[in-house]
Amino acid sequence: MVQRSAALGSGGPGPLERLMGARFDGVPRRPEVDGRGQGAVPGVFLVGDLLDAPLIKTAMLRGEALGRALATELAAERSVGGAPDLLDVLIVGAGPAGASVALALQGQGLAVALVDQEEPFASIAAFPAGKVLYAEPVGGPAPLLPFEDGSKDALVLRWLAALAEAGVAVGSGQRLTGLRRQNGLLEVDLETSAGAVRRVARRVVLALGKRGQPRTLALPGVHARTRLDDPAAHRGQACLVVGGGDSAVEAAVALAEAGALVQLIVRGAGLDRARPRNQARAAEAVRGGALQVHTHAEVVGLTGAEAVVRVGNETRRLPAAQVFALMGADPPVALLRRIGLRMEGDASVARAAWVLGFLALVWCFYVLKGGLQLFPFGPADPLAGAAEALKVDLGFREVGAGFWGTAIYSALIVGFGIRAHRRATNEEQRARFRSLMGFQLVFLFGIPELLAPLLIERPWKLYALSVPWPLSLWSLVDAPGWANGSLGAALGWLGVGALSSFVLIPWYVRRNGQAFCSHLCGCGGLAETLGDLWRDRAPRGAPSRTAEWAGRVVLLLAIPTTLLILADAWGLISGGALGSAKAFAQRWYGLMVDFGLASLLGVAAYPVLGNRAWCRFFCPLRAYMEVLAKRFARPQIVADSRCIGCGDCTRACQMGIEVQRFAQTETPLHNGNSACIQCGVCVAVCPMDVLRLEPSRPVEAHTGGLRAALSPPRPPWERGGAA
Repeated sequence: MVQRSAALGSGGPGPLERLMGARFDGVPRRPEVDGRGQGAVPGVFLVGDLLDAPLIKTAMLRGEALGRALATELAAERSVGGAPDLLDVLIVGAGPAGASVALALQGQGLAVALVDQEEPFASIAAFPAGKVLYAEPVGGPAPLLPFEDGSKDALVLRWLAALAEAGVAVGSGQRLTGLRRQNGLLEVDLETSAGAVRRVARRVVLALGKRGQPRTLALPGVHARTRLDDPAAHRGQACLVVGGGDSAVEAAVALAEAGALVQLIVRGAGLDRARPRNQARAAEAVRGGALQVHTHAEVVGLTGAEAVVRVGNETRRLPAAQVFALMGADPPVALLRRIGLRMEGDASVARAAWVLGFLALVWCFYVLKGGLQLFPFGPADPLAGAAEALKVDLGFREVGAGFWGTAIYSALIVGFGIRAHRRATNEEQRARFRSLMGFQLVFLFGIPELLAPLLIERPWKLYALSVPWPLSLWSLVDAPGWANGSLGAALGWLGVGALSSFVLIPWYVRRNGQAFCSHLCGCGGLAETLGDLWRDRAPRGAPSRTAEWAGRVVLLLAIPTTLLILADAWGLISGGALGSAKAFAQRWYGLMVDFGLASLLGVAAYPVLGNRAWCRFFCPLRAYMEVLAKRFARPQIVADSRCIGCGDCTRACQMGIEVQRFAQTETPLHNGNSACIQCGVCVAVCPMDVLRLEPSRPVEAHTGGLRAALSPPRPPWERGGAA
C-alpha cells in the first residue's frame, strides 16, 4: 500500500485518484493500452517503466519487440511519402526502454528521432553511487544494449557507447508538453532551452518512465531532495528521510553507515513495507545510534535547520540540515490525459454505455433462465412469450429457458476457457482451466441436464453434489419423497446434500484451501474465463477487506432460511402465518441473493468491480469455506527475498489481495491472513519467480473463538507491529 503524506506536491492524487483509491490501493496506476502497447490515441505507443516494466532487462526486451513491430508496420506506409522533415518514429524518453526501441529501428531505413528532457539514462545515473544493477531475469535472449551484473556507473557508460557506435543520436533537454493527431499524423510539442519545437511523426513512442514525477512534500520552506546521489557527501550532517518503503529505508541506512545522523519519518506503524533484510539493517543502525525511526509521524514544517514533525499527538523539532522525500513516484497522469491517453479504470461515456449494455444483457439472460416475471418479461409486456418459445421437447424430456441458459453458460465457460488455456503461461494454470471446463460440462451440465433425466424423476437434485449448501439451499431442502411417505428417498437426498456440504467440502478445504472457487465452482468458472478480462478491477485496501463481512451475513441468513424452508417442506409445521413466512423467506432469498447478488452483481458488475464481486463479498459458500480454511487449510504462498516491487502479482489478484506486500515482507500468504482462493495467478505472473505455492503450512493455535473465525482475515501489517 502506498503511504502518502497529507501534504503531497504535484505528484499527489487528484479527485479521480482519490475516488478510485480503494481500487488501485497497492497497485501503481498505468496508462490504458491494447495488446500491442498502443494507447487511446492511435499511433501512440507506450513502453518501459510507464507500464511498470518490472526489470531493466525486461524493459529493454519489450522496447526491442516494439521497435521491430513498428518497423514491419511502417515498411508499407513509408512508401506513401511525406514532408522531408516527417519522422517515421519519434521516441520520447532515452532510458533503457526508449533506447532499445531506437536500436531496434536503426538500419531499417526509417526516419527516427530519440529525445529526452535530461541526458540519456539519467534516471539510472541518479541511483546512489556504487549501486549494483542485476541483469535479471537470468537466461533468455540478450538485449541489444549490453547488460550484465555491474555498477550503474559502468553500465551507463557502456550503454552510451553502444548508442554512439550504432549511430543513434539523442536530443537532450527536450521535454514533451503536448501531442495531437492531425490528418493521420501526430504533432508533438517539445520544450527546449531555445524555445518551443514542434515535430511531426507517423508513430510516437512514449518511454517517459515515472522517476520524473517523484512524490514530494508540498510545504512552505521545505525543499526536499527526491533522490540520494552519494551518501558519503553527507557525512556528519543531520539528515531527515521521509518514507517507509525500501528506497527510504535503504537511503536512511546508507546515510547512517556513511556517518550522517539520520531521522527516518514513517507515516505508518512501522517498517513493514520494507523487505525483512532492510528492516534488519535499519534495526542494526538504530542500535548503533546513528538512526532514529519515528512512526505515526509526518513533517509539518521546517524552521532553519530543524524540521517540525508531528508524531502522534506530539510535535517535535528534529535536526534536518538535509531533507530527503523518498516516497516513490507517480506516472505523469496530468500530461498523459492532456494528450488524450486514458489511465486504467478511467470513466468515459463509451465505457459507461458498454457497462449498461452488458448489465441489460445479463439481466435479460438471468430473467429468462430463471423464469422470473420481471421487466421486460412480465405478462403484459411484448416479450412475455419469450420463455414459452424456448420450451422444446428433446424426446427424453421437455426443456425450457433454464436448460438453454445452462447450455449457453457452459458454452461461455468452454469458449473463453479455451482462450484462457491458450494464453496460460504454465501447466498449473492450463490444468486449472481444464478442471473448470470439465467440471462445468460433466457435473454442472452433462450429468444433471442430459444423463440424470433418463434415470431419476427429479434430476436437478444431483446439483447437490456440485453446488453444495449454502450456495444452493436446495441441496438440503425440498427433499422429494417425504410428502408421498417415502422416508428412504427423502433421507437419501438429504444425506447426499449433507455429505457434500459437511464432509466433502471440509475435507477439500483442508487439503486445498478455497481452491474450489478457482478450480471447480460454476460461478468461478465464468469468473475465471469470461470474467478474467476484468480481474484487475478488484477493489483493494482496508475498506474492501472490511466489506468481505457481507458474505458472512449472507451465510448467517442462509441458516434460518434453510431451516424454515426445510421445516415446512418436511411437513413438521403447518399454519398460514408460518407458511407465508416460509414463502416470503424463500422468495426473498432467491430474488435478492440468487438473482440480485449472484447473477446481476456477480456477473454484470465484472467491468466495474472485477470478476469476483459475488465470490468475494457475498457468496455464502466461500464464506463457509473461509471459516473452515481460516482454522485448518494447509496451502500457502511463500516468497523469497528477490521481490522487486513491480506490482504484477497484486494487479493480477482477482480477490484484491495486496500480494506484493506479502512478498516484499516475505510473509506467507494463506487463508489465515487473506481471502486467497489458490488460483496461483500471482505465482504465474511474477517475473522473478519469487512466489511459490506450497501444499502445507503450520497452522497456528486459534484462540479467537467463533467471532474471530467469522471475521475477515487481516494481513499482518493491519494487526499491529511489523510483519
